[in-house]
Amino acid sequence: MKTEEASDRLGWMRVSRPLFVAAICAGLGCAFRPANMTGGAGSGGTGAPGGSGGTAPPVTGLTDLAISPPTASLTISNGGPAQTQQYTVTGTVNGVPNTDLTKQVTYTTVPNGIVTIDGNGLATTTGTKGGIVTVTAVNSAHLATAKLTVNYSFSGPDPGMPTVPSDAATRFTSTTNDTARSPQLIYPNDGVLFPPNISNVEIHFTPGANNTLFEVSLTGTYSTVTTYIKCVAPAGITGCIYLPDPGLWASVASSNAGQAAVHLMVRGTDDTGTSVGASQTFSMQFTQDTVQGALYYWTTSNKTAIMRYDFGGSTATPAPYLTPAAAGASINCVGCHALSPDGSKLVASANGQGDGRLLLWDVTNNKALQPFPLTQRSQFESWNRDGTQFVGVFGDNSSAGNSAKVGPSNLMIFDGTTGKVTQTIDLGGLRADHPDWSKAGDETIAFTTVDATASTTDQRPSTGGIDFIQLTAGAWGQPKVMIPPLLGQNNYYPAISPDGITVAYDQSTCTAGTPALGTKPDISCDADTDATATIYLAPLAENATPAVLTNANSPGVADGTTTALANSFPKWAPFIEQLDEFTKVVWLTFSSTRQYGLRSPPVPTDMSETKKGTLIWMVGIKLGVGGADPSFTSFCLPFQDVTTSNHIAQWAKNFVIGPPG
Repeated sequence: MKTEEASDRLGWMRVSRPLFVAAICAGLGCAFRPANMTGGAGSGGTGAPGGSGGTAPPVTGLTDLAISPPTASLTISNGGPAQTQQYTVTGTVNGVPNTDLTKQVTYTTVPNGIVTIDGNGLATTTGTKGGIVTVTAVNSAHLATAKLTVNYSFSGPDPGMPTVPSDAATRFTSTTNDTARSPQLIYPNDGVLFPPNISNVEIHFTPGANNTLFEVSLTGTYSTVTTYIKCVAPAGITGCIYLPDPGLWASVASSNAGQAAVHLMVRGTDDTGTSVGASQTFSMQFTQDTVQGALYYWTTSNKTAIMRYDFGGSTATPAPYLTPAAAGASINCVGCHALSPDGSKLVASANGQGDGRLLLWDVTNNKALQPFPLTQRSQFESWNRDGTQFVGVFGDNSSAGNSAKVGPSNLMIFDGTTGKVTQTIDLGGLRADHPDWSKAGDETIAFTTVDATASTTDQRPSTGGIDFIQLTAGAWGQPKVMIPPLLGQNNYYPAISPDGITVAYDQSTCTAGTPALGTKPDISCDADTDATATIYLAPLAENATPAVLTNANSPGVADGTTTALANSFPKWAPFIEQLDEFTKVVWLTFSSTRQYGLRSPPVPTDMSETKKGTLIWMVGIKLGVGGADPSFTSFCLPFQDVTTSNHIAQWAKNFVIGPPG
């Protein structure tokens, strides 16, 4: 079995804090060395984490250390040679100032991958990545730091487009904007935040009048990339979809990780450069940290399957993990599912709404952990922090033609290994749905409270509110109201943030009236891909004051004035990341029927009603920003199959690789 997990998520341990790390190194006499420690007396280094040059012997009588130049900058360009910067280190030794110690210190560079530095103090750029590098020289308990700024520049045809003339830049010398030729940017959304390890991000635009040649510029603080392309219009698409060369995109992302916005603009002209039109400018940012973890989602591709994707791995393609055929006999659909936080176990509801038979799956060994089905039926499960238990509900009733299958409306606690119900939590007459168990270490379960008089399935609750319960002194307390139910509205599908402080949830409006009692509810607000589904954020507290995530919910250019985008089923990634040196960020995924730029949402072949198909979107949420909207705009996960509906993305910390099956 193999697991892949982000090894360090504590801000104070980050190697991007060079002074702190170097101070530790100095205090320990460099028995411990920061990542990318290279050099030493007369030795060269590779720049790899940990280095290979050893530790410089202590200089007797050393009282201070200085490095020169304290600031410097280098510029690297496509096809150009590596650039170098020579550093000199001096110190006061036995009272003698300005003693040359250049070859008697140990050097570090943070972050990795931009430059290497040898034992003679010569820093050399390593490739196509810009940024700010902190160069640290250490001997004994003394250190000195310098700031090296590396700028990366690229100009030329995209390497993946051999049909573009090599002198394409000469067609774009005009500085006058011919608005008739102006392309229009469609995607990515203006103000989006990306993790730097997301690849295959498409740029969508409409071409403008009579344009045949385009200049795409991505201008950031430490990189300037200008590519020349032709319009690529996939079948059924009106407009241009440009997939940047992977190396160029990686250069932009890595050079600007944790920095200010990168500005995107497209200009268009004809093959002779008659005149030039410019698009509007969109901005995008990249987090300092890469996103980690495993994402499991339900797709309707090839009948149905649970797909999974490894954010920390090297592959760019998700793989079907659990299909009905792999799950075993009597299973014709594997849908709503939940992962234990460590990724070793999965529980899934089989055969759709109204059924509730459970499959408990051992991801580590790639087989059923218990014979299917478990004794107790359930829907919408959620695991506790250590993966020893999960919580579920089952309130499906005779409206679905399964009166013999009605289970308790209370919360049920299942043993995570045996699959047996160990406790039923009496909610005092409330009917529960959509439970979510906090992963922050506190024993809290948030859940939807459903109109108990309505004849609905767990998949389609009515007039929902959000409550939560907490475990105190070994006993679950009484439900506390976070968001009260309101007639004509539905609040549902709560998800507790990784820090346990806030809850994301959906709110829908009953546009066809109020929820109907009887055999069929008002489907405009039945919590099943409702058009008006909107993501809200509220503190995990009684009588909370919610706030709409305006940026996250906002439409893209191609959506026009449509704001009913079915932003459903929010789920948090398990890690708290660094946006930049001072701001933390968490990631939220959700399903939506919005336009993926020029691509329309998929046709919902799996649905009996007229609702649209969905794709999975992702958005960054800043922590600790007070009353301001903490969300960025959203982006469509580029690795999913965009021709089929994808739903309910669930996260685990580890991507567990078991035996073949």
